[in-house]
Amino acid sequence: MRPLIITALYPPAVGGAATYFGDIVPRLVQYDDAEQLTVLTEHMPGQLRQWTKDKLWLLRYLPTHASLAQCHWLTHAMTYVLTQLWFTMHLPGLVRHFRIDLIHFHTRYRGRLFYTALQRSDVPVIADLRDKMTDPARLVNVADLLLCCGEGVQRFAIESGFPSERTVLIPVAFDPPVPKPQSEVQGVRQRYSLGGQPYLLFVGDITYNKGVYDLLYAYERWQAHHPDFQLVLIGTNREGKRFVNRLKQTKGATYLGYVPHSDALALMQGAEIVVLPSRSEGLPTVILEAIALGRKVICPPNIPEFDRHSPAFVLPAVTPEAITAKLIQVLGSDAFPHYTFEEHSLSRVVSQLLDVYHVQRC
Repeated sequence: MRPLIITALYPPAVGGAATYFGDIVPRLVQYDDAEQLTVLTEHMPGQLRQWTKDKLWLLRYLPTHASLAQCHWLTHAMTYVLTQLWFTMHLPGLVRHFRIDLIHFHTRYRGRLFYTALQRSDVPVIADLRDKMTDPARLVNVADLLLCCGEGVQRFAIESGFPSERTVLIPVAFDPPVPKPQSEVQGVRQRYSLGGQPYLLFVGDITYNKGVYDLLYAYERWQAHHPDFQLVLIGTNREGKRFVNRLKQTKGATYLGYVPHSDALALMQGAEIVVLPSRSEGLPTVILEAIALGRKVICPPNIPEFDRHSPAFVLPAVTPEAITAKLIQVLGSDAFPHYTFEEHSLSRVVSQLLDVYHVQRC
């Protein structure tokens, strides 16, 4: 077996895709039937363009696009075009050169030229849908199989026109974090100058689809009755000046930018509520981490797993009004969310993924 994984983000890049592929790739190469595993991702400054270890080939050949935190619209458009052209000119040849027998790609990569290059590669193609940002109907003639990271994503794909018999549900890989000593949590809080005030926490990319503007409006209303609470946001700002200007207008809100994952976990553990009012999630690891750390959460709507395990903590909609009402409810309750993590174990997810690889290659 010689699969090719295509992902825009791979460690040391940050983000959900980087975490996911950074977790599963080292496990996949441990299996005897993995003769070679090739990862194709974006170039990152300071990183080797090609790196090999045993059976793993890491190729940072793709133009830097998704890794850019924020950029002018023209730069964004140009890097997108360059990426599409790279796939057109190089992907089929790379598949032949490395004797790839299966392609597994993150659906963050999309576009007509990319899809055509996948078809020209003449090997089975597996698309990995991890959110609701890609139109699954466009993948019908491209992907032999569609991996879905959650029940809501699978439902979205089928309702959008992707054949149900060609979808497979493989849950998000997740090993619950171990809570840190309170002294360490306090140390991280001090390092980021948060003091002793209670705070709400948002963790994720700063984008409209993540609900950050709705959260800021909701916090303004709610904070009038809870003036001692801060709102802390961490993550990559992909909105640029629009977000910075809105933040300046919100008394009590603090943006920390990107922080290392270990610090993010400590900040979650110190938060009163971890809030993710997102419109586009599949099954967000941030919420799973917060629950595992024993924190209260406010979950995005339309995620069946959260509706089933902790319905009282799920937003009915992403609006300032709904977020405000849920903040009042959650803070005023003695209840904490619950979730069963067994199906998300990394070994189980990798085993399921290997089974899919074998079926598609036959």
